[in-house]
Amino acid sequence: MRASSSSKVVVLGGSGFVGSRVCEQLARQGCAVTSVSKSGARVSGADASVACDFEAQSVDDVAEALRGADVCVSCVGVIGTDNDAMRVGNGDINVKAIEAAKAAGVKRFVYVSVASVVKDVVGATPLMRGYFEGKSRTEDALAANFGAGNSFVVKPSFIYGGDAFSLTPPRVTKTYGDLLSKILGSGAVKSIAAKSPGPIKLTLAEPVSVDDVAGACVVGALGMNTSDVVDGTDDIKACAAALKSA
Repeated sequence: MRASSSSKVVVLGGSGFVGSRVCEQLARQGCAVTSVSKSGARVSGADASVACDFEAQSVDDVAEALRGADVCVSCVGVIGTDNDAMRVGNGDINVKAIEAAKAAGVKRFVYVSVASVVKDVVGATPLMRGYFEGKSRTEDALAANFGAGNSFVVKPSFIYGGDAFSLTPPRVTKTYGDLLSKILGSGAVKSIAAKSPGPIKLTLAEPVSVDDVAGACVVGALGMNTSDVVDGTDDIKACAAALKSA
């Protein structure tokens, strides 16, 4: 399904780091944008902002927030040290949102997950197990409810951007991230990373700009993508570039 630039798009987690950029970029494409978040905070580019406690409210309640939308983009996610909280924040909440979107008649669903290189290395350890289990559950629910052609998964590794450093979640500024991207994105480093074992490959993985992640989400929301998944920085940057050249 290909959406038009006049589509109504609901962004879950629209007031967050990635979600707010998705709202702004969708608005620039002429979409009618509704930001849905726990706080209901107003977001630049969104025509409306709705408060919704995804964890506490039922599927039917969430479906009401999505009623009339053509596309739903979920940027909802949790990172930390509590496996149960991460399992709920990345899995249960998103699964509920997917089921609600299906019930509300939403035609297309876009989800921000996690890069395979991160899952393969970190997910093989007890560290952050709930995070990866939650992400996997959501991807399974997305495939079951929307399937090929009507779903799109954006899988970034380390996202950078903005003008502030953060530890939870780990984040660096645009200036610092651009420098890292230039170094780790060079041909020499990429060649070394490709031949390295998992942990080294992850360490050398090029980070991705939050604006490119948002751009890839918009490409997916508008149905401009040529595949159902973009996995890692190279794929995400190429996908986002399609929006810039459209």
